[in-house]
Amino acid sequence: MAARRTIVMIPGYNEPPDHFDILVEGRRGIPGLRAHGFDCLTFPAADDHLRDRIDRFAEFLTQLHTNGHPFPVVLLGYSLGGLVVRGFLRAYPHRSHEISHAIMIATPNWGVVTLALPHITRMLRIPDKAMGDMNLGSDFMRWLNGTGGHWTEPPGGGERVWTLDEEPWVGPIDTPMLTIMGLIPSRGGDNDGLVWGDSATLGSRIPAHFVIGPHCNHMNIIGHFDPLIMLTKGFLANTRAWPIVLSTILQFTQAQLLAKVEM
Repeated sequence: MAARRTIVMIPGYNEPPDHFDILVEGRRGIPGLRAHGFDCLTFPAADDHLRDRIDRFAEFLTQLHTNGHPFPVVLLGYSLGGLVVRGFLRAYPHRSHEISHAIMIATPNWGVVTLALPHITRMLRIPDKAMGDMNLGSDFMRWLNGTGGHWTEPPGGGERVWTLDEEPWVGPIDTPMLTIMGLIPSRGGDNDGLVWGDSATLGSRIPAHFVIGPHCNHMNIIGHFDPLIMLTKGFLANTRAWPIVLSTILQFTQAQLLAKVEM
């Protein structure tokens, strides 16, 4: 019998751990990660800045070691949680051997335009220490990517484009990475309603799998329905996207595992 593998899941901004439940347990006859041989652990969220969260995550992995948990492990971060995945590899490059795969789902790897979001979170009394860290020009993003960026006007006019100032740091060369991203055709086909594809892929530098369709929004990508976000962004709940994401995770980890065996 094949040994079970461990996947450590990092939730997004203000996300409770149970938002991963559909990917873990499956639904409507579709088996989830647990049924496919994964032991699924979730890193607890907290109201802190991302650098502090990354250090807490490093301690979390250290505790797993202390408890005798088998390594390496798969990391899976959703939205802001994906920044913790890359941030761990950035802050602790000497520990990259502990990670067999790094997967980010709908993660703004060069940031987002936060604008009114802090006002919304304050109104709803949602802790927001990490909100500013996601902003395009934040100190955290400059640290994570090793560079900042600026707005440029495309030739012939059109919407401004965020352009990195220098070639960014992407990740350790020995860690297979994948970003999974939803794209909505009616919104221009280049974003999921909250995160742009270029940000998720760091300008096509991170290998990506896109899930494209009218309901492939930021929430449906993991099968989670949030009435507030759905209402404010005009999203509609749909259960067709998350099985594709699940299949992509399984194919990516299995393909990489086989490649390592063959070598």
